[in-house]
Amino acid sequence: MQIDFSEISNKDNIIDIRSNFEFNKYSVSGSINIPRNELLRNPERYINKFDTYYFICSKGHTSLSVSKILNALGYNTYSITGGIEKLFN
Repeated sequence: MQIDFSEISNKDNIIDIRSNFEFNKYSVSGSINIPRNELLRNPERYINKFDTYYFICSKGHTSLSVSKILNALGYNTYSITGGIEKLFN
């Protein structure tokens, strides 16, 4: 359920679940921003059950929680270990 950023082969499906403000300060190139609450409220609007998605947050804790919830609903998701802070520090 967790994955290191270096292990991701398809970087097209990285979803940053931080706030719009945090995302605009700095983010992974090519990632899209869907704030956590919005994603959890309507996952079927943003993701499907056929593809794999990689969630990133600040430190990896929130993305792990979101990943567990969505995987229990039948989605295929991973949390990026250490979050954005690990990548930019």
